[in-house]
Parts: sequence; structure tokens; C-alpha cells
Amino acid sequence: MKHDPSKYIIMLGFASLLSLLSIVAFVSILQMNRTLDSMSNLVMITNAKITHANQMRDFLRLRGNVLTSITQTNKQPQPVLLTAKLDEYTIGYKQAQQDFKKFHISTTGRSLLNDVERLETISGDLTTHATELVMSNASRAEINVATTAANDAHDKTIRILTKLIALQETNARNALSDSVNYQKMAQTIIILLTLTSLLVGILISLFVLRETSRKNSEIRFQASHDALTKLINRKEFESRLETALEKSHTEGRVHALCFLDLDQFKVINDTCGHTAGDELLCQLTQVINKHVREHDTLSRLGGDEFGLLLEDCTLESAIEIAEGIIRVVNKYEFHWQEKVHHVGVSIGITPINRKTTSVTKAMSEADIACYAAKDMGRNQLHVHELTDVQVKRMHKELSWVADIQNSLKDNRFKLYVQPIHTASGKLPEIRMYEILLRLKDDEGNVSSPGNYIPAAERFGLMRDVDQWVVEQVIQTLHTMPNTDNICLFVNLSANTLSDKNFCNQILKLMDEYKVNGNSICFEITETTAVRNIRQAIDFIKTLKQTNCFFALDDFGAGMSSFSYLKDLPVDYIKIDGSLVTNLHSNNVSHAMVAAINEVGNVMKIKTIAEHVENEMTMLRLNDIGVSFVQGFHFGMPRPIETLRLSSVPKGVSEPTVLYNH
Repeated sequence: MKHDPSKYIIMLGFASLLSLLSIVAFVSILQMNRTLDSMSNLVMITNAKITHANQMRDFLRLRGNVLTSITQTNKQPQPVLLTAKLDEYTIGYKQAQQDFKKFHISTTGRSLLNDVERLETISGDLTTHATELVMSNASRAEINVATTAANDAHDKTIRILTKLIALQETNARNALSDSVNYQKMAQTIIILLTLTSLLVGILISLFVLRETSRKNSEIRFQASHDALTKLINRKEFESRLETALEKSHTEGRVHALCFLDLDQFKVINDTCGHTAGDELLCQLTQVINKHVREHDTLSRLGGDEFGLLLEDCTLESAIEIAEGIIRVVNKYEFHWQEKVHHVGVSIGITPINRKTTSVTKAMSEADIACYAAKDMGRNQLHVHELTDVQVKRMHKELSWVADIQNSLKDNRFKLYVQPIHTASGKLPEIRMYEILLRLKDDEGNVSSPGNYIPAAERFGLMRDVDQWVVEQVIQTLHTMPNTDNICLFVNLSANTLSDKNFCNQILKLMDEYKVNGNSICFEITETTAVRNIRQAIDFIKTLKQTNCFFALDDFGAGMSSFSYLKDLPVDYIKIDGSLVTNLHSNNVSHAMVAAINEVGNVMKIKTIAEHVENEMTMLRLNDIGVSFVQGFHFGMPRPIETLRLSSVPKGVSEPTVLYNH
């Protein structure tokens, strides 16, 4: 099964969108925090630097003022006070200078600071010299020259400090401007990321809408089309047929409905495998579609059955189209594993007009006509006509199909047993009974298996019937206190024999109910065994491993079975009843029975003669040497439940006629 990449694209898109939104949020928060931190640090550092620069300038001014006040006074200053003041301001200046230098200083600021330090050194030296002149009572002129030189140095230093302070303010403004620019750039990035997120969201929405629309289209297609052939399915076909029928009723338009059933498809499906069968259906779909008109509707109804609605088509044109389909399908060569296979097609046709009452009725008529076409020899068409013999018979068989299905569901099938005796008329040491099947209707009437078994075989229900019989028999044996001296003969159909899984189901049931294989003998008809010789041999060998017995039923109906008898590991031969019935009056039948018995003796296979209805027949069979006999002369069929008792209870009513299925 292929993975749908759309969900991964959607997941990736939403992941990208969430990532972009996360980046937008992260960048926004980061930008805001960085801006706030940058501005806060900038303000703090700028204020500190300006403060320290102002302190340096103030200390220089104070030192200059002290020097001026000393030189202008006529009184002799106190040396200690003078020195203390000058030292205090000098120390304050130095501390402010050290604090200033702790911060980052630009190249220009570093140059100005170097000039300040150089001039401050000169200014300090001149101040010290002027102070010493004052302290030594030098001449006024000499003191004024020294003081003037010191003040000039102070003024130059203060002017450079003023430039340094102005530089800090300029740098602060530039830094703020850079922060503003960074913030604008971050905002631009956020806007671009937001727009990108919006675009991604729009693209995801458009993609989701497109994928949703595509998925809805796929769901609608899958709901109305067959997954294998891509043809419309039964539900959609019936809907279009309903529309066509409405047009027939309201507008008088005429259409045709065809049912197509492939012939020999099951053979290819079973021998080549389901993969080959699927490929064949796909190829034939294309072949048939090329042959019908563009506005016609071809549908796969199920399995190898197709429906074809021919709108605005007369019955004559429908027959012509159907005949063309039969020809192209019949000529088509299906190549598989270096082998060429051929199939045919049976087609049933019914007209759609104002007389057509319902879609269900039309489908039923086309279906019955198709089965009639298959019954007439396959690979042909049949038009539904209510007076046609084949259609009436198909109606009857279809009604039997419903009865069989309901009987299986409602447990209306009943099992009876008929005893098998020795040819001398005595009961054998091992009590042997053949299981007989009968069907009761709602009124309690018994229907002959000859009525419903053909329908079950035709419509593939015999496997279900056989399975029900085998389950009932095994469950009955499970409830019996002792099964060592009893053997029940159970008939199996051709459909069951060719089912590989049925053998495993029997083994599973026997193991589940702990039933011994020597209590069961499976009967296979001669024609079934000959037609499915390989399957019959495999089936028998598998179940014989559990000690089950096998009988070849209706032996002698076709004498070709002698050539196959040596290959079939059976334990009993049941001689066909048509030979036994005429035994006392027909020498040929007598000779054939004797020949069958002789072959059985040579192969050490016991013989059982069926349909023994009188004493004379029993004596003849005893003279021939037949091992066992079965028929109304020895016992009428009775319910299987009576096997739990040692004898048949008095008052048990038994049917006078009952047929083996």
C-alpha cells in the first residue's frame, strides 16, 4: 500500500509555520530585551563617565581656586591647610580619573584623556611651584608669573575635559541612534517573518483545501466505483438504472439492461491464482469498454459478473452489441506465465421500457436471462421472456437458493440415517449408517434433494450444505457415549472436494470434538472422483491419516471408473442403485454387479449394494458375494437423534420416501 505524501507535506508545513512563529516571538523578545538592556547600559555608562569627567574638571577648578586664593591674599597662609587642600583635590582628581578609565573609551576619547593626563601633570607641577613660591615669600611678580602659568595649564586641562565630556554625550547619542536603527532593523525582520508565516499559513490552507477536495473526490470515486477495475459499482449502477427507468416512464425512452458472466474464469482463477484473475478482469474491462458506446454504462457487479446499461437503445441494437462483446471476448487471448488462456461470456438481456416496474425487477430478469444463457451452453446471449422455459426454471432454482440459504440460517435442514446390513441380512459388527439430508418447508413438508441440490450446486451453495452436514455429524458423534462400534457415511459434493480449505476444517472439527476418524466414512461419487482425480486422491490421503474411511458412490454409472479405481485408496465401493434395482430381471445388470464385486474382491475393497428393496434382490446379491446391502428392505430412514439409543423407540414415525443427496 502506497503512503500518501500529502499528510507529510501538511505536517512539514505546519512545523515550518510553528517554527517561523516561534522565531518571530523569539526575535521580538530578544530584540526588545537587547534594546532595553542596551539603552539601560548606555545611559548608566554614559552618566557614570560624564559624572567622573565632571568630577575631574571640578577637582581641577577647585585646585585652581585654592591656588588663586592663596596668591591673592596678603596674609601668610597656613602651610598644613594649604597642602591638605591641594592634596585632597589632587587625590579626588586621581580617583575620578581612575573611575573614568574603568569604562570603555573610544580612540578619540583615549587621545583626549592622554592630553588631559599630560596637561594635568604640567598643571600639578606648576601649582606646586607657585605654592612653594608663596610659602617662601617670593616676590609678587614672581608668584604672579607662576600662578598665571599654573592657571593657564588648569584652563587648558579643563577645556580638554570639557571636550571629553562633550565626546561622551556625542557617543551616547550615536549609540542611541544605533540602537534605534537596530530596533528598526529587528522590526523589519519581524515584519518579514510575520509576512512569511502568513504566506506559509495561506499556502498550507490552500494545500489542505486542495487535498481535502482531492480526498473527497477519491472518497466519492471509491464509494461509486470498483477498486479493481475502476468501473462503477453495483450501487452506482442501480442508481443510474433508476434514472434510466424514470426516463422510460416519463419520456417513453427505451433502454436495455445486460448482465455479463464470464465463462471459465474460475478455472483461470484457481489454476493461475487470484493475481492472474484480477489482471484478466482488468484487461477484459478495457476490451468490453472499447466495444460499447461512449454513453453506455459498464459496471462490475461482483466477482466475474458485469452489468451493462445501454441507454436509448432498442432491443435489436442491444443484441447486436452483446453479440459483438461475445465475439471480442471469445477471441481475446490472455497471456499469463508464458501460457495463453481463453474465456467466454454469457449475456442476459432485458429491455427497459414503460412496462418495467422496478430496478429490482429489471436486475432480476437480466440475471435470470444470463443464467439461462449459461445453462444453454455458455458463450451466448439470451433475452428475457417470461414464457421461456429456461427462464421459468431459473426462477424456480433461484427460489430454491433462497430456501437453502434460509434453511442453513434457520437450521431447517434435518439429518436422517439409513442402516447398512450384510448381504445375509444380518447387522454387521460395526453398525453402519448412511447420512441422508432432507429439507422441511414452513408447513413441514419434505422436499426431495433432487429438487434443491442442483440449485445448490449451480449457485455454489453445496460447500455450505456439506459443511453443515459434517458439523452436525461430528457433533452427534461427540454426544454419543461409545463410537467404537459405529460408522456414519457422509456424502461430499464435487464443489467441496475441490476446496482445499474444507479438508482442514474437517480436521479442526474432529480435533475440537475429539471424534475418532474410524467413525466416519466419506462418500464421493464416481463422476466426481474421476473428474477431480488429483484433488480426490489428495483429499482421501489427508483424511485417511486420521483413520477416516472412504467410499466410492454410484459406482458403475460409468464403467470408465474401473481404470481409475486402482489410483483411489477407497475402502468401499457402493454399487449404483440403477444396476441393483434390475438385478433379478436383467442379466446385464447381474453381470455388471458381479464384475464390480469381483474387482472389489481382487483389490480388497468391500462392496455395498444400494436400493435393495426386496428379498429376491438381497438373495441374488448374497449369491454374488456382495459384502453389504442398503435399502428400504432393511430399514427406513430415521432421525439421526435415535442413534443415541440402542434401538428405535416405538411410535417414531419414519418417512416412506427419502432421497440421498
